[in-house]
Amino acid sequence: MSRRKKLFLFTHVSNLRNITGAEKLLLFLAKRFSAHFDCTLVAPQEGRLTYLARKAGLMTMIRDAPLLYGMCSPYENLTRDAEEMMRGKEAAHVIKLLTEQRPDVVFVNTSVNIVPAMAAKSLGIPVVWHITEFVADNPYTEQATQLIERHSDLIIGISETTLLPFRKGESGDKLGLLFPSWDGGDIHPKLWPQLRQSKRREWGIRPGETVVGYISSFLIAQKGPEHFIQAALEVARGYPEVRFVIIGGEVDREFYRSLRRKAAEATGRPIVFINHEESIEAAYSAMDITVIPSLVSEGFGMTAMEAMFFGKPVIAYASGGLQEIFNATGNDAYLVKTGETPELAAKISELLASPETMKLVGESNRVQVESAFGPAAYMGRFLEMVRRVDGLVPSPENDLQSVNESPGDSSISGTPIPVAVDSALSPIVVRRRSRLRMKKANKKLSRLRSARKKGRSKSIRKRRLRSLRRAAVTKARAQRRKGRGRLASARRSRR
Repeated sequence: MSRRKKLFLFTHVSNLRNITGAEKLLLFLAKRFSAHFDCTLVAPQEGRLTYLARKAGLMTMIRDAPLLYGMCSPYENLTRDAEEMMRGKEAAHVIKLLTEQRPDVVFVNTSVNIVPAMAAKSLGIPVVWHITEFVADNPYTEQATQLIERHSDLIIGISETTLLPFRKGESGDKLGLLFPSWDGGDIHPKLWPQLRQSKRREWGIRPGETVVGYISSFLIAQKGPEHFIQAALEVARGYPEVRFVIIGGEVDREFYRSLRRKAAEATGRPIVFINHEESIEAAYSAMDITVIPSLVSEGFGMTAMEAMFFGKPVIAYASGGLQEIFNATGNDAYLVKTGETPELAAKISELLASPETMKLVGESNRVQVESAFGPAAYMGRFLEMVRRVDGLVPSPENDLQSVNESPGDSSISGTPIPVAVDSALSPIVVRRRSRLRMKKANKKLSRLRSARKKGRSKSIRKRRLRSLRRAAVTKARAQRRKGRGRLASARRSRR
């Protein structure tokens, strides 16, 4: 029976309390990859993600690495900064980890997490780069896409939006599309009425009140919480009985305070702020409408997919991957041009004016999102991706065949293998021989150290014996001198 291939998955963050969409998606993938590979999640620190990973039975390791945020917002000297980053201490630690553990494949999550990808390629380890965000289109975009193309063997995008910058390059054969999905085992539809009731009571929502909700991991300007509040204030003038709920962690204290001040202008009942929501299932169950006023080009839009799955009407700005979700589920009518807050408010009011329409849209979303992105649709795409990842490394039982059939290339995807090797050997055999050489070198070093210790012990004993002899001789000489002095004194007294 052949051993399973080792897959190391690198996350760019591991937040202590809240979990971002990128973290959630990586955990989702890691659970599924673990059925096919020996998976280890590598995180910069302990957090909610590592806790959930271990709970799911996944191995975790902690290894911090710097992030290059210019990868999704490219600038002039991006390539230079990436190369400079690889000369740092943190990059050396990542290289050391990969050298010691020697995984068969490295999976890198998000474009900004460049160090693990560059480190793996420098060691001849195949890289799968998972792109979850849109790389901004500007004069320097090509620097970012070329860095990713050069340091990857497979590029997986979570939407056509994320793959768009790479379609312009020469990485067509490397590209793969894998839309996110959800775990049916984590969903409990029979409990939704109970969860809805308890969560609304916790939020201070009266029975029968309609709730319009906004949800994000963190409250940052790019996710549009100000736009949600502005739309809420406009809607509240016509529907004072409607409640508005904002869920998101505080990052910038001053920005958070400005949101609270703006929300205080509401003429109806106050807007509810929730810093952290442990049960997302309960949060969506408690809402009636979900609004996503994101100002950035979203890589996908996990919030929209989740809200639709819970049977909620969703209104969003037409930004990036959100358009793909809305087009696939027949929700084009509820897309609003980015930044058009009055239209956002109008769409909310349109649904509030017709509870029957609100119900029908929610029911339709539940069916359509299941068809387009549900577990059944997902598994076919995922298994194709597993096949491509598995194909990046020859199976161990085929090593001999690889040796006989290798065309004599001593590199993987153009990256030199950093050891002196016979050019006729496959990368797998090269790695095995390198490991054997390393083991032999370590044994030799251990023997030398042991011999040195023994030698030191012998020399220490010799030095001690010499000092004891010197002390004994010195003492004897002193005693002789003392005896001679006494003898001379006795002779003088006789005279």
